[in-house]
Amino acid sequence: MNVRLLAPRALLVLLTCFTAPAWSQDGAGLKRVRVGMPNRGATTMGLAAAQNYGFFRAQGLFAELIVMRPSTSLQTLMSGDLDFSTALASGARAAISGLPLRIVMTFTTGQDFSLVVRPDIRRMEDLKGKTLAVSGVGEFTDVGARLMLKKYGLVPEVDVKLRALFGNHPLRLSALQAGQIDGTIMAMPYNKMAVKMGYKELVHLREIIKTPQGGLVTTAQKIRGDPDGIGRTIKAVLLANRYLKQNKGEFTKLLAKESGVHDPVVAGLIHEEIVNLYSDTGVVSDEAMQEFIANSKETLKSSRDVSSSEVADFSFARKAVSELKEPK
Repeated sequence: MNVRLLAPRALLVLLTCFTAPAWSQDGAGLKRVRVGMPNRGATTMGLAAAQNYGFFRAQGLFAELIVMRPSTSLQTLMSGDLDFSTALASGARAAISGLPLRIVMTFTTGQDFSLVVRPDIRRMEDLKGKTLAVSGVGEFTDVGARLMLKKYGLVPEVDVKLRALFGNHPLRLSALQAGQIDGTIMAMPYNKMAVKMGYKELVHLREIIKTPQGGLVTTAQKIRGDPDGIGRTIKAVLLANRYLKQNKGEFTKLLAKESGVHDPVVAGLIHEEIVNLYSDTGVVSDEAMQEFIANSKETLKSSRDVSSSEVADFSFARKAVSELKEPK
């Protein structure tokens, strides 16, 4: 069967058949919420925690977390067969392009990417004359590397060579181990796996790029028609994020289940990161929002003025934070 030929509704039915958990019939009497997500990684772990530890249920919700491509999740969201997509960057670009989509919360305060280098490289200045690998020209790792180098006074392709290794994180990690490159930008868990091997995280990309990674995107129609459901969903995720930050053991178990990371050292390093990475409010600063919009406009080659309200509505997240009690 050619899945690409299926309409969003038919595709969602097919995906749900393959991804719905065995306990999916336990949601009787609860409001069903469907969330499309590109993967079940560390940055979206709050959704899995809300599902596994009862935070959705406590809000009267039954969540279906469905893995699908960002473009597919946005199409399915627009068709009304999803309630939320976690494709934050794609959602922002779609909103700027004129689609009635809004970001209603963010999962993180920034990116989980970092620059991993050989252990003998102690400062950014030590990269002069060295080679860094990126995933491809113009891709996020390439843009991030160039911004990072410029911030520290280094000229890309003059002071530091950028080598495109078209492939996944394991390919770049293998190149680092083989001595073919001096460093590369990687996301979790691969940057933490490299740290365990003896390599060094020199700079976290969130220090350079303020835009968040992952969140909830929904439609203007849902904002008008189901504000209570949006608020309850955000509360569940915020409580789950808080729980994971405070309970390393449960985070480690859930990480193994969701992402296949069974190494306790790597899991511990990831947890150290998420304590700073997971958002406590689901809201980003005006500065970060403007940077997010500017980056999206640059990708789209758009010159029109775009207000934050055309891309995001954080009123639900702010209300959720005000209503949540402080932990005892």
